[in-house]
Amino acid sequence: MMLPSELLVVWKRRGVIFPRYAKPSDDNLELARAIIETYGSRVGEKKSVLKAFAGELEDRGCEYRFVRGLSFLLDKRSVFKCNDRVGPVDLRRKIYQATEKFGLPTTQELRGRIINSIAAELKLTPDAVEESFYADLDSELILEKFDPLAPMELLEQYNLSLTQTLLFDCTELNFTASGNWQGIFYAIKRLGLIYDASKNGRLWVKVDGPASLFKLNKRYGTATAKLLPLILANPEWTVEAKILWKYTNEICNFKIESWKHRAILKQPQLPTISYDSTVEEDFATRFQASKSGWHLKREPEPVLAGKHVIIPDFSLERDGNKVYLEIVGFWTMDYLLRKIGKLKQVNAKMLVAVNETLACEKLADLKKHSQLKVIYYRDRIPLPPILRYLEEAFRGVQTKQAGFVKDLHIVFTEPVVNFEELATRIGVSAEAAKTALTENPPQDYLALPNSLVRKDVVEQIDRRIGDQIKQAGRLLFSEAAKIIETDGVHDATSVLENLGYKVVWHGINTEKAEVTKP
Repeated sequence: MMLPSELLVVWKRRGVIFPRYAKPSDDNLELARAIIETYGSRVGEKKSVLKAFAGELEDRGCEYRFVRGLSFLLDKRSVFKCNDRVGPVDLRRKIYQATEKFGLPTTQELRGRIINSIAAELKLTPDAVEESFYADLDSELILEKFDPLAPMELLEQYNLSLTQTLLFDCTELNFTASGNWQGIFYAIKRLGLIYDASKNGRLWVKVDGPASLFKLNKRYGTATAKLLPLILANPEWTVEAKILWKYTNEICNFKIESWKHRAILKQPQLPTISYDSTVEEDFATRFQASKSGWHLKREPEPVLAGKHVIIPDFSLERDGNKVYLEIVGFWTMDYLLRKIGKLKQVNAKMLVAVNETLACEKLADLKKHSQLKVIYYRDRIPLPPILRYLEEAFRGVQTKQAGFVKDLHIVFTEPVVNFEELATRIGVSAEAAKTALTENPPQDYLALPNSLVRKDVVEQIDRRIGDQIKQAGRLLFSEAAKIIETDGVHDATSVLENLGYKVVWHGINTEKAEVTKP
């Protein structure tokens, strides 16, 4: 919600421009509370009464643009109506017509005769006619309904509106966000904005501003400002812009970041992500039930396709490996050809599930791109070919990572090396770390399913367990597990098996299981 340009308050220094945000100070919160309470208590009164109160605040020394900005925002939360039985337009027409009969009201007497005649015709009092004469003027409108809000919310909305007003004159807008990309790019398309996308660690989008066009366009400027709330709805974001400051005709830099400015800007709620079709929902349900080890994410971050983007329907992730899935359903041929054009520019592993009724020669060209895997379906997307593709992709990455781990030639000194912790430390999957270290474990270590354990630690565990069995004649499995865990090893069964011990089970209760050595 933009403010009128005359209410924009900024500070500008050395090529940097920034709105004068309203801080949540006691004075600002009290001022916001006073205006909100005035609107809430003046339902049924004229708008001029509300503006008179705002004028009083200005007379007390409050910054007039701040007061008028808050009042403007509250007007947008109010319903005003012309509360009159006679339409002012019709009433004025009758009065003007009456001057043909009585003549121009050059005196108070003639004016009174005209008013009295109209009052008699409409069965109203002369005062009622006077009151209704200009009842449709903005200042004469009656406050019928008001939607209140908390003072802090009003200040946050004011700060957001200041930012949107400033962006009205931007030459370009650059931003990155942590999500809601589907909503953001849908809005970019719906608002008719021009954009480029690039990736530098995170996805950055550049939107050309209204002041970058050959002729300033008010409608385009409003569209750019409308995009801002969708960006700020995310937990993390950065917004940068170049502003054409019309008073000095210079380009100024503007920047806000979530970690620094989230607390003072209104945070719209993220929309709930829903499935676009029953085909997508059916696939997601079956894939999650397959327990494949891959994590499915709906509407992930966009994938670059040249200077534009594709927002895949799903991403499938596992231990740092990521494959995207794009579902092409029942669409027009024109849409399909545009989609194919974008997919050819994608440089990421992507599965493309296509309804076989859309099969065409252009679509067959996608199979030539090594990054793309095309799967056809009729009623539902088949899981087996997708799971096979994912397994092959993961196996290939795992082999490369395992080779990477082997080439590191790590020298271990710690008593226990957990595969998962090591994998996180060096940036590979736990499976790759396990494969590399169990195929050829270090000389002084014993390889277990989940870790490496130094042999002297294993020997120490063996002595403790042997001593316990000698002293007590028997040793419960639960007690043996405690002995093993004191040395930081959490795979008791594998340790006992490697040391030649046998676990004798008496039913399914682990408390009754015993450890023996044949």
